[in-house]
Amino acid sequence: MMKSALICLLGMLSAAPLYAGIMPAATRMVYTEGQREKTLMLANTNAYPVIIQSWIDDGAGHPDFEQAPFVILPAVFRLEPGERQGLRIIYNQDPLPTDRESVFWINLYEIPPLEGKKSQDARLTLAMNTQLKLFWRPKALATSLEESIAKLNFRLRQENGGWGIECDNPSPLNVSFTSITLLNGGQEKGVKAQMDMMTKAYSRRIYPLEAFANPPTGQKIRFRYLNDDGASVEHTVLLKP
Repeated sequence: MMKSALICLLGMLSAAPLYAGIMPAATRMVYTEGQREKTLMLANTNAYPVIIQSWIDDGAGHPDFEQAPFVILPAVFRLEPGERQGLRIIYNQDPLPTDRESVFWINLYEIPPLEGKKSQDARLTLAMNTQLKLFWRPKALATSLEESIAKLNFRLRQENGGWGIECDNPSPLNVSFTSITLLNGGQEKGVKAQMDMMTKAYSRRIYPLEAFANPPTGQKIRFRYLNDDGASVEHTVLLKP
């Protein structure tokens, strides 16, 4: 799940907090081909009501995106403090690849109320956009995420004057990491933090390491990935030559 602050300039700062108070019941959703719909429950943990705008896109965070093959309902609604709301996610049957998993993003744009004694007061309203991954998984894929994890290969690669860890994902499922660490004897060196550390199906991706004074050495990689329930799972594997 990725959160980004979207700032709507109306003037000076309002009393709205700088964190999203809308809590989804899941951090990711897997929509298996053949399902009629999925439901995502939300709860408003704020002490004030909010307006929520929901949509699905490619991760850019723009509500005008029209190419996502999903409908999310309701698209705009008000949520009172402590109130819960279910969002229906429906596949519109637009064609998607059947040989691999597709990934989209659920957006929950949270708009707090304006506060101020005078209507002419200039204020700044902070709105938060919470993003969750939505995976569309073809039913023809006879594999699990755990089986895909077992097929991953990691190698050291030099790129743009630095070093990185290349992840080769030969499976039809996308793999999202929370950390990747090179184990070098008694030392550990992690890759640089990124907003989205996903290696897509049938692809390779290089994750840059923090700077090394000398070429890195190491024989093992420790990584953590997110399973279908959003839980972080740790694995340690050997580096490939």
